[in-house]
Parts: sequence; C-alpha cells; structure tokens
Amino acid sequence: MNALLVLSAFLALAQAMQNRTSSIITAAQHDGINLACLPFAFEALASIQAIYDQPVVDVPAALRNASRVDVHAHIIPPWYRAIVPTTGQSPTPDWTLESHLSFMVNNSIGHSVLSVSSPGSVVYPGSEAKSAALARLLNEYQAAIVRKLPKLFSFYAVTPLPYTQAAIVETIYAREKLGAAGTGLLANHEGYYLGYHAFTPLFANLNRSGGSTKAIFVHPTGPCLHTANGSLTDANPTLYPEGLVEFYFETARTFMDLTISQTIANFTALRWVVPHGGGSFPSIEDRFITSQPPALLAASKAAYSTRFFWDAAGPVFPHQILGLLGYGVPMSQLVYGSDFPYAPSFSYGFEIAAIQNATFLTAAEKTALFSGNSKSIFA
Repeated sequence: MNALLVLSAFLALAQAMQNRTSSIITAAQHDGINLACLPFAFEALASIQAIYDQPVVDVPAALRNASRVDVHAHIIPPWYRAIVPTTGQSPTPDWTLESHLSFMVNNSIGHSVLSVSSPGSVVYPGSEAKSAALARLLNEYQAAIVRKLPKLFSFYAVTPLPYTQAAIVETIYAREKLGAAGTGLLANHEGYYLGYHAFTPLFANLNRSGGSTKAIFVHPTGPCLHTANGSLTDANPTLYPEGLVEFYFETARTFMDLTISQTIANFTALRWVVPHGGGSFPSIEDRFITSQPPALLAASKAAYSTRFFWDAAGPVFPHQILGLLGYGVPMSQLVYGSDFPYAPSFSYGFEIAAIQNATFLTAAEKTALFSGNSKSIFA
C-alpha cells in the first residue's frame, strides 16, 4: 500500500510539471518502469526538464568549423554523480554541459557521441526495477542534450543488463523514441560478460534493428564475483584502482567471451566500438583465437578488421596502436575517442599530439581517424 501511495504522490506532482516530464513518466509506465522507485527521480526529471526549458544554449563560435568526431565521451548528471561518487575506485569527476562544450572547443571537436561510463545502470545490483528506472532517466537526460544541440551531440543508450527483457525494451525505446545513435554496454553486467547466453536475445534484437542503431559501444567496468549467498563482491586483485588496471583486462575478457560464444560471428550486422585501443585484448588475441575452429577463427578475424572500430581514448598512441595494427587491422578502423571527463586533463592534448605526430599514418589517414572513419560506425 505504501508503494501505491508513493506512486500516486509522484504522479500528482508530475502533473504539476511541464508536459515533457509528464510524457517521460507516461512512457516509463507504458514500459513497466517505475521511476518513483529511485529517491532522486524528481531531481533527475527536473534536470531533464531544465534542459528542454533552456531557451538558448550558448554555443561557442569556434565549434562551427570544428571537424573532429569523438566517439567516446561521457556525461555525468549531478544526481548520477551523487549516487556514484567513485568510478573505477577513483573520484567521479565533475561534468557540466558548459565544460563539455569548452573541452570540444579546446580540442577542435565538432561532434561528441555521449555515453554513461561505469557503472551505468548497475548501481543497484539485484534490482531490476531500479536498474531499468536509472537507465531510462539517463537516456532521457542524454536525449534532452542531443535534441537541444543535435549538430554537436548524439548518444549511446544505457542498457539495464543483466535483465535481458528490460534491456530489449529500453533499447527499442531509446532508438525509436529518443533517437539513440547506438547502444552502450559494459564489459560485464553484475558479473556476467557479454557472451553470456542469456544476452543472446538482446543481440538478436539489435542485429535486426536498422541503420546506425547497430552500433554497440562497450565500456569497461570493474570485475566482480557472485558469492555463495548470491551477492556480488569486488574481484579487483591489485592494490591499485581498478580504473587504472582492471578496466583494460575487462575489455579483453568480454571480447574474448563475445568471440568464443560466437556472438560476433552469429550477429554480423553489429558494429562494435572497442575502447582504449582494445585495452589488453590485442596482446592476447593470438593466444586464445588460434584454439578456435578454423571457420570461427576466420569469421572473428574478419570482424576485427571490418566491424570493429578501435577508439584512441588513451593514451594509446603510438605503441599500443602499432601492436593493434600488427594484427592486420586497417587504418580505416581507427577512430578518435577522448574519454572526457574521466581521463587526466593533460592526456587529451597529449593523445591528440601523439596521433598528429604518428609517423606510420599519412595526413589523410590522420584526418580520417579524427572524423571520416566514424561515419562507417553509424552508416
């Protein structure tokens, strides 16, 4: 009964708010999502409404001629930062739309594809209701920014895995109603890596979707284990923050899982954005892939060179990228990513300079990395 009273009060308050807020709540109800299960839901809805209500966003003139495309950039709404004070065991940075625009100006970025970093919707392990509600609010927030500044931003949808049906509902809503440019996934969701058999219906649904929504951006997150009593426990084996060490191994683990489970081979329409130059995945690729049957090996190798796009969020230039190219990945599969605002401030300019100074790339290949190559992800 208390839950019904809370929901009734929530709806009554919503009716007093603007139409956008009411439509968000109505759409969530239609999809079986109870936004009121999150104590900060009204704060989140108010922040979304505020974006729509802002009459004019002051866009710096310098962005009119900026050409770089950033396929790996993050938002951090204040209410999300409040529930996620640390990311990868380091303090979650501050973020505002104004600071993001300033960053784009300083680095000649004309378009950023937004996403939510770890832990995404996995803030309340074991609660499908809260995970689905959080994913919806994060997606509505991203969509509000994109609708306000469509030339400057697009976004990957937050996905409430490991709850597969909820994830399917959310990705359909995000691409059909909110205009998501693709889907954002974590390396693991509550300890389940992306090749997990229960996730197959989600990939089948995404594989059937149209156009740019076949793009999947995978972001690392911390490793965790299921305990005997059904709870989750941190699995970071080092004394260092997992964002400095484990994230890169998590990328390798989940792409190994996607390969061995044949998810990559079975769903050939999907295009994958691999963060941080592949993390530690390229360094162990030969070791695990050569143990696969010849047909699977061939299919996987082809995917890595045609349907995988390796972002340069780093620093990963020049040495890590040189190792990646040693596997025969063509220059056309390299794309720019910043990891803003999570990377150290010095690293953004450092990585751009390293790309510009790379002797193994021609001037045309550098231009394509910064802008043209990303068009193939969202075509």
